[in-house]
Amino acid sequence: MAGADGRARRESVAIIGGGVAGLCAGCYAQMNGYRATIFEMHDLPGGVCTAWTRKGYTVDSCVHWLVGTGPGSSYHKLWREVGALAGLTIVDLDEFMRIECRDGRALVFYRDVDRFEQHLLELGPEDEKLIRAFTNAIRAVSRFDMPVDQAPELSTFGDKLSGLLRTLPLGPTLAKWGRMSVAEFARRLHSPILKEALGSMASEMGTFPMLGLVFPLAWQATKSAGYPLGGSLPFVRNIEKRFLSLGGQIRYSSRVEEILVENDRAVGVRLAGGSEHRADIVISAADGRTTIFDMLGGRYVSEAVRRPYEGGMKPYAPLLYVSLGVADPLEEIPHSVSGISFPLDPKVEIDGKERDRLSMMVYNFDRALAPAGKTVVIVMISADYDRWKTLSADPARYRAEKELVAERVIDALSQRIPGFRSKVEMRDVATPTTWERYTGNWRGSYEGWLPNKLSFGRGMAKTLPGLSNFHMVGQWVAPGGGLPPAVSTARNGVQVLCKEDGKPFTAPLA
Repeated sequence: MAGADGRARRESVAIIGGGVAGLCAGCYAQMNGYRATIFEMHDLPGGVCTAWTRKGYTVDSCVHWLVGTGPGSSYHKLWREVGALAGLTIVDLDEFMRIECRDGRALVFYRDVDRFEQHLLELGPEDEKLIRAFTNAIRAVSRFDMPVDQAPELSTFGDKLSGLLRTLPLGPTLAKWGRMSVAEFARRLHSPILKEALGSMASEMGTFPMLGLVFPLAWQATKSAGYPLGGSLPFVRNIEKRFLSLGGQIRYSSRVEEILVENDRAVGVRLAGGSEHRADIVISAADGRTTIFDMLGGRYVSEAVRRPYEGGMKPYAPLLYVSLGVADPLEEIPHSVSGISFPLDPKVEIDGKERDRLSMMVYNFDRALAPAGKTVVIVMISADYDRWKTLSADPARYRAEKELVAERVIDALSQRIPGFRSKVEMRDVATPTTWERYTGNWRGSYEGWLPNKLSFGRGMAKTLPGLSNFHMVGQWVAPGGGLPPAVSTARNGVQVLCKEDGKPFTAPLA
């Protein structure tokens, strides 16, 4: 049977990567009559969205908040299609983030916008005009839900016009806050405490646009970005279960080294062990750099494809991920979605840099991650990939540096939590090379491209010039990354395949 272009209809799909994007692509492929096989380098699903256990504690590497947990969100339907939320309990915390300042006060990003606004005005009455503009932007965005059920590549002129008219009222808000970085916003403030708090964010986020802060706060306000108790693995296992129930196959411990190409058509994959697996279509959910320049040898590139990888865009910095199991429930620490930032005095040198501030995630709101009466504390620190790559060549020095990082982080946390050191009974340090080893991500980046004022919200090409039967999905084709683009780009990719093969796209709820 022929597709829309007259060629034989394609039936089999090889998917590179069993992270969230790869699993979702597999689900949608199976729903639409394709036979999908996922090749995953690790022995677990999830990619970066994973967790591991140490001495009875669970270290979660991904889910802090998930867009689409609320039934009113467009992403909620997508997560239901791939079965991601089945049986999970969602909690919506009152605080999104807390930044503690040197005078003892704190800037708290409350989920309730009115409460947040009043709190900001109390801290910085001299910044009333800017504060109200900011909180009004959150309110405006919270009233808007961007449709995600149709692939942009398939949008007609009428679809685009309809979308433009729908977003027109929000246009000024998107333009203003999309052009303003967090650093620029901090510079406009006059209140000392707000300047300190937002300035500390700016020092970490660089050119990150304010719109990247407005959107999460809007999702929090509408209870559409809660936290699934249990974290990453139950969430990922749900999608894996959905894929397998649809008849898909997963090959774990199967690292793809090459995408097979014949006559400029992707025809399968070759694994690290040398075995070849043929398929009518190849979908890569791996990182873009490895896919384009290693698996395909850089043969199908244009200037636009090459530019981001040669300095045109920056990936998220890799992380030192320091996890500590604490023999204390730490109930006195406020529950916070994205953690608590606090000042250090004296400064603490961590990973070769003096730190005057540290942020911590305290999982005292998810008892599934620790034994009774205990909790997990996680500290994420941007790190130098090249330094840790060099260290990893000397195992003894590498282990010593990891232990030193853990010691210094414990020193820092002891400034904030009295008696903290004596309560630590588990420590674990993942480095940039840890992420590279287990996920394959280029330079250990955990979330693809870091958005800036120009790239925020913009997609990238999902195909390559001159190569057919090939598609890319996941964080590396969606600057800003995160879990929502993983499911939406996967869904969009299969929609495109269905269109090319002349058959209707279907996505029944699980």
